[in-house]
Amino acid sequence: KLCRAWIINGIASHALRPQALSILSENQHHHVVDFLRRLEACNPSTWKNLASNENIWDEFCVNANSASSDSGTMFDEIRRRRILHNIYPAEKSLRDPAIELVLTSNILVSPPLDPESINVPEQFRKASREFFDQEQDYWYDHPIPIDASDEENEIIYGLRNLDAAIAFEHNRGFLGSKQKIDLVLSLSVTHNGMEVLARRYVEHIIRTKLKLLHLNIFLFDENLTANLIKKISPENRHLQEVFGVNGAYGRHYNFLKAVLVIWNCIFRPAARYTFKIDLDQVFDQNFLLTRFSKTALQLLCNKNWGGSALDWKGRNVELGLISGGLINEADWYSKDLIPDIKRPKNKDIFRQFTSEKIFCSRWPQAISTEAEILNQSENSQRVHVTGGTTGITLEALHKWRPFTPSFINRAEDQAYAISSISESEYLTHLHAAGLIMRHDKNVFAGRVIAHASNSKAIGDVERIMFFSNYTRFLQVPQKAASENLWPFTSSFIAEKPEQLVQLIFSVDGSIRGDSYVSDGAKRLKKCLVFCKNQISSRLNFEKQAWNDFYETLASELKNREDILDVIKSSAIGKISI
Repeated sequence: KLCRAWIINGIASHALRPQALSILSENQHHHVVDFLRRLEACNPSTWKNLASNENIWDEFCVNANSASSDSGTMFDEIRRRRILHNIYPAEKSLRDPAIELVLTSNILVSPPLDPESINVPEQFRKASREFFDQEQDYWYDHPIPIDASDEENEIIYGLRNLDAAIAFEHNRGFLGSKQKIDLVLSLSVTHNGMEVLARRYVEHIIRTKLKLLHLNIFLFDENLTANLIKKISPENRHLQEVFGVNGAYGRHYNFLKAVLVIWNCIFRPAARYTFKIDLDQVFDQNFLLTRFSKTALQLLCNKNWGGSALDWKGRNVELGLISGGLINEADWYSKDLIPDIKRPKNKDIFRQFTSEKIFCSRWPQAISTEAEILNQSENSQRVHVTGGTTGITLEALHKWRPFTPSFINRAEDQAYAISSISESEYLTHLHAAGLIMRHDKNVFAGRVIAHASNSKAIGDVERIMFFSNYTRFLQVPQKAASENLWPFTSSFIAEKPEQLVQLIFSVDGSIRGDSYVSDGAKRLKKCLVFCKNQISSRLNFEKQAWNDFYETLASELKNREDILDVIKSSAIGKISI
């Protein structure tokens, strides 16, 4: 009701404007109205155009305009800009994944959606109910609820399939010198204080539901990461604040990259590469062998990962990052490689009054996915990446010290390399042609995805605020950063982010209502205040903290045994050293 009143109030000629003004006046202290009034006011012409035009992409999403009107030109231009020249392969490439590669993934856990469900293990019922009644602290796309059935449990699904994929490598002699490979898991929770319960739950699932033969499992929750970083740097509270796994996605994404440095320094001196997957994704080894004549690990052993090249502008790029691609399970058996993001149809978009009349990132996302992710060229870089198929080398971590700001809660994967952009050189992703995973989330996680729909949608609105403001504080002007991130991620770098957020929130809020409006206004107000008053100082704080991290681990550590003990305490089951 409040969102509808806000829209009608913006349209001067609307017949119901007096009633809308009255509603807003009566609710002037309501947190939704307070949030909307804090935003930069839209021009009257914007509201008029929204009411009368098919869309207003020319004002707020020019990339959607370009993609929908001439997708072929955009596709060709993306391909042209991603071509690498003068590629120099890595001096030393990945050869023995068993000891040189650390796999990582994240587990997100929430209280049960139904605390009375028979799927809640008996020993966790009481504690689960306590958290079910508490206000949520962190929001994720599809966290695993403690009442997940075995069939919809991402932990079971992902680890079982990953173990089978590594068994395939081992049986064919491609794994390397050991039978098992290390898998570091971050464990994030939706409610502060839930860490012990979540850890007990995950350990219970792994020990009782799975028989893993080819994975050394290491599980790090917020308590354990805090203990780990205190052992590494006892006096550095700044570092202790940014190092962890709870909170926005950026936080655990950083941990799952930076943990390689600790692994190399303390636990496995040969470890020089890490690759992150998501547990709703599967390496279909038979598919990879049939299509590309290589297994997943053979595709990762890319001679150019860790090398260097020149980009389309002649700038030096270090290929210290690597990225694969995804295909949805529903399209997996098609004779063609079908991208996981489909082109939208304008007739469907404009059939209903939604925020996609204002901002439609699906159009540039679809064309970018087609041009980049399923490219079969061996000489391309990636700008548009998916967080579940990305890796980095040890050398790139030490040299570039990249990080996603810990406040980034959507597109943390897109944000990771942004910190390295400069006028003359930067760190980028090598496109790993053929390294494709099957995306299975819709096979088993439908109930959870639906439950988190409003939260995810608010996260997309937050992304506009965060990316539009974060890119103001880079080594290059915002316009140059936007050009580097064109066409998908650049769509979220808005000239008028507050106006765009106001439009999206009020339009979608008028349709969705419910938690989208009530919880969303609180989250977005917090985001707005942060971007106005704190973002610059916070970025400086985090940059210094990550510099401290790398400098500390490059120096002589006095308590290596204590750090090793923490690592060993994270292990689930018997591990092979």
